[in-house]
Amino acid sequence: MSRSRNLVTALAALLLAAPSLHAVDLQSVAGSDTKLRVYGFVHIIGTYFVDEFQKDTSGSHPGSVASSFFYNDFTDQSGYPDKQFQIQYAPTRLGFASTTSTSSLGDISTKIEMDFNGTNYPHTRLAQIDIGGWTIGQAWSTWSDGDASPDTVDWAGPIGTPCYDTPRFPLIRYTAKLDKNNTIAISAEENDGFGDGSPSSGMASKKMPTFVGMYTYAADWGHVGIRAMAQNYSVWIPAQSATVGSQTYSKMGSAVQLSGDVKFGKDDLVYSVYTGSGVGQYGTGIQEASYNASTQTIDLYKNTGWMVGYTHTWTDAVRSNLVLSGVSYSSDTDIPTTQNTPNGTDMKTGLSGNVNTFVKLAKNCELGMEYIYEGAKPFSGSNVWYDKNGLPTNSNHASKLEVTLHVGF
Repeated sequence: MSRSRNLVTALAALLLAAPSLHAVDLQSVAGSDTKLRVYGFVHIIGTYFVDEFQKDTSGSHPGSVASSFFYNDFTDQSGYPDKQFQIQYAPTRLGFASTTSTSSLGDISTKIEMDFNGTNYPHTRLAQIDIGGWTIGQAWSTWSDGDASPDTVDWAGPIGTPCYDTPRFPLIRYTAKLDKNNTIAISAEENDGFGDGSPSSGMASKKMPTFVGMYTYAADWGHVGIRAMAQNYSVWIPAQSATVGSQTYSKMGSAVQLSGDVKFGKDDLVYSVYTGSGVGQYGTGIQEASYNASTQTIDLYKNTGWMVGYTHTWTDAVRSNLVLSGVSYSSDTDIPTTQNTPNGTDMKTGLSGNVNTFVKLAKNCELGMEYIYEGAKPFSGSNVWYDKNGLPTNSNHASKLEVTLHVGF
């Protein structure tokens, strides 16, 4: 029997066994140095919206988890139902990983991970190769600090967190562990900033990647991380006349972030704060860029977000979290009215609060319950906002209740 046939047979046996196991490791072929792993979970979320007025629960952010303010259009005065219920399986995940030991390069690891959050199912979350200190492929951005992530039921996470709802990009990263406490990393990531799609908008410059650098100090008490990001935007203006040729304008956006956690016995305090201009998908919401024809420059959003969360462990099976977060935009004068903050909502500030409890029902089965509140205000003198009844308002709020059942394997 050929080695490839042995591999297929072994993988088939692994998949048949997977439902009864809590993550499966298997040596693929007798005598081989490669090990395979199948993992994942089924994640069901039930959401009840209270005072929520989404423009389109299935169309504005198709197939995704429950939306927040950043997928709403407050300038539409038609009004929407104030109570809605939905059940989603979007975060359900399936992953395949391998590790091969080599004498020349050390361990070479691969990972392919899919979920059902998107219009094309399944959706690829991760497809990466780790070799030495290098990570190549679609992976978690270097901008993301997973150890400082809040523990929430809501899958998109609190609104003030960096990489809100979009934390993975194609990238090339090198990570160096200097000693047991200090780690640095630098990456070139696909430039995925946004313009409004028109020829005169400021668009992400695909000819130049986004660069992210990271330093982390970690110890028994927790960790602290510092990150910096630089992202280029450019716009091409066609020839205006027989004597005026085409022009290209560029502008560099940048941001910095501080994040970390502090442990108190079994409890944990996590935090993050970022600020910058032209943050794009590294921040909260779709932060577009725009070409200003009168000044012949590209205008970028000035955006700040923050988050603090506390986890209290009651028992080995029960934990609760309180998470507070916020986001703000410093000026609406740089961006045309049609592009002010996400989805043209002209938002100046947003705040959110999450309170939840998770109960472990079995080794691989967990039940989570959460209440979420969001509030937002527009810039003064901006487009008129409307509430759920279609009446003008100078602020808006929404809340929702979520219950999740998570079964891993």
